[in-house]
Amino acid sequence: GKGKGKGKGKAKGKGKAKGKGKKRTCAPVDSEFWSKKLEEENRIVLESEPLTGICTLYKEGQGWGWVVPDDIEAVPQEARDKMAEELETLKASGKEVKEENRIYFRKPDVEADFKIKKDSWVTFQVYIDDKGVGACEVSNAGGDDGIAEEAEAEAAPEA
Repeated sequence: GKGKGKGKGKAKGKGKAKGKGKKRTCAPVDSEFWSKKLEEENRIVLESEPLTGICTLYKEGQGWGWVVPDDIEAVPQEARDKMAEELETLKASGKEVKEENRIYFRKPDVEADFKIKKDSWVTFQVYIDDKGVGACEVSNAGGDDGIAEEAEAEAAPEA
């Protein structure tokens, strides 16, 4: 009849798949987690003019991504040498590398109010550490939303 089972207990675990555990997200920017990582990896920021490039991937839930510089020659030689070493190691281990000039970055290295995403046009500095090459001081170079297509017209040199 009508109302059968009404008010009898609550649906336990409704909507949750068994055995999945908590959904993991990356640590907040001001977390001690990032400070510890920084100390452990012996980071050295290389002196250069800010570089420009495009974010080709950003894993927001994990707090990391890749930027590709517009001009690889503008990247300091020390960083390019280390990038070449990393590339050889990856290829030797049988991994396919889609973009050879990509540079790793992580959440705390992105300007606080910049919502970075794939195809964002960025400026950044480069560092080397025990793990390889990375981008830091990553900031928006592409206007309001930072998407590359709209930014390219503004960046064109004037005649």
